[in-house]
Amino acid sequence: MDVEHLHTRAKKAAESAITHLYDRQREDGSWVDRLSSSTIATALGALSLYRADRHAYADRIAAAVRWLRTHQREDGGWSMADAEAPSSPGMTAFGLAALHEIDREESRGAIARAHTFIDENDGMNVIPGLRGEAPKTWPAALPTIWGLVGLRDFQQQPDQPVEIMLLPANLRNKVSIALPAILGLGIMQARTMNRSLPRKLLGRIAEPMALNWLRDVAGTNGGIEECPMIAGFVYLGLKKAGVGVDVQLSSLAYLLETQREDGSWAIDRDLEISVTAYSIMALAEFEDVAAQPLLRGTREWLLRSQWNKPFPSLGMPAGGWSWALPSGWPESEDTAVVLGVLADLGVPRNHPAVRLGIGWLRKQQNTDGSWSEWVRNTHIMNDRPCAGVTSHVVMALQRYGEPDTPGSPVGRALAYLRAHQKDDGSIESIWFRDNTHGTSRLLETFVDTGQGADPVARAARQWLLDNQADDGGWPRHHELPPEGRTAEETGWAIFALLKAGEDPRSPAILRGIDWLLRHQDDEGTWRPSVVGLYFDDLCYTDDLIAHTFTLRAIGRWLKLMAGPGGEPQ
Repeated sequence: MDVEHLHTRAKKAAESAITHLYDRQREDGSWVDRLSSSTIATALGALSLYRADRHAYADRIAAAVRWLRTHQREDGGWSMADAEAPSSPGMTAFGLAALHEIDREESRGAIARAHTFIDENDGMNVIPGLRGEAPKTWPAALPTIWGLVGLRDFQQQPDQPVEIMLLPANLRNKVSIALPAILGLGIMQARTMNRSLPRKLLGRIAEPMALNWLRDVAGTNGGIEECPMIAGFVYLGLKKAGVGVDVQLSSLAYLLETQREDGSWAIDRDLEISVTAYSIMALAEFEDVAAQPLLRGTREWLLRSQWNKPFPSLGMPAGGWSWALPSGWPESEDTAVVLGVLADLGVPRNHPAVRLGIGWLRKQQNTDGSWSEWVRNTHIMNDRPCAGVTSHVVMALQRYGEPDTPGSPVGRALAYLRAHQKDDGSIESIWFRDNTHGTSRLLETFVDTGQGADPVARAARQWLLDNQADDGGWPRHHELPPEGRTAEETGWAIFALLKAGEDPRSPAILRGIDWLLRHQDDEGTWRPSVVGLYFDDLCYTDDLIAHTFTLRAIGRWLKLMAGPGGEPQ
């Protein structure tokens, strides 16, 4: 491979990508991404507007129905993200539910194809709660929605116990971010389903507590978790129950605000805090971001975005950062990422926001040394201990000089990572598919803590090298879709390998950089792939995750290749 030519191509690609990134920056210094539109969020949004006022919102409902019909795939199914392959039985069942209630006659062909897809893919057994054993997946809400629209006996719903509000907070909170949907649908079930007299009484006692909890976690825009999917569940449940009119109206207002021009909704509105931090991480490979005038507003925006008061609804202290404002909840990964970026931006350890953030992370550590996202010591699917989250926290604490002695927070976290690395050297991250993300973060963490020669780091490094595909991208093998290699995983792997000392002229790195350059588009960016996980069968794409981590890898390679005159050595 002609290395000098590759270097020239990489410089040109980086210039184009940096221009693209700065063109996307908002006036206040932050960035906002585009998350993929979602079948489940669009179906729930359309059903909510239809049940709120089908005449007043007729145009919006029609736009949502058009999106569903045009995004139905050739096989009759719907996907998890836009119309990306593959189709999903669960997503198809939600799309079917919306068309069945709203547009049954005009959409009868689409409905018939959806039924055929579900039957051919054993949907009744693989969709949780319908029949048979449910797989490890997101909560079994589909049968509830089918009951609401008449596709299933209304009384045959998975139990969503609003009585959970009567439990001590430390037990109730372990449900974590699933709690708003449980409460919205649980209130409905307590009001409308056949229940024993004791359960009816307990439900009535718990109902006002649940409504007050939902009010407390709602943002000023009416959203909860900046999640239209949650808003749909809450609205549909409370509307059917006929209670909590103020919560209904705030959820409806949020859905109206977040519907896209094409009629769809994303599961989360965006990840503005996350991608703002990722943008700084990428730019820091090319310039002194602390001295960059265009980023002064970014630093102040990130500082203003901190939760400087407790989040009592989940028992969390002040000091964390969320993924988006105003109704995102403080969580470990973005708190860690923002703290690391603030260090890049020149914010010192003694700054009040940094001290508060470090204290928040220390208080949120699990007893096994790991970190989850929201609630300590949880083990539910999306809020259990996570190697990727733990790695981010360790790197942030290390950046501010926290010790890694045995028994310290960093020392305990490193012990957790050692214990959970697989025999092949990889480790999973529950927020991204398979193991490329987690293994890359694991390797970076051990390098940052001065243990790049440790057997854990050597095994992670070898796994990444072994998992490179013949075309130069990552991964070679995968369990979850999409097919083929992705810009995100290739960027993560290259950056981690370079950080760990891999020769920038090694065949693996050169082939990886070439893969990234070949896949940059005319706008200077990269196509996002369905690698982000909410759950194993509820995934998303994010354009700025693909862009920033790819740009960061190219930037690190250019930096390592540069000689005294800035040309390749």
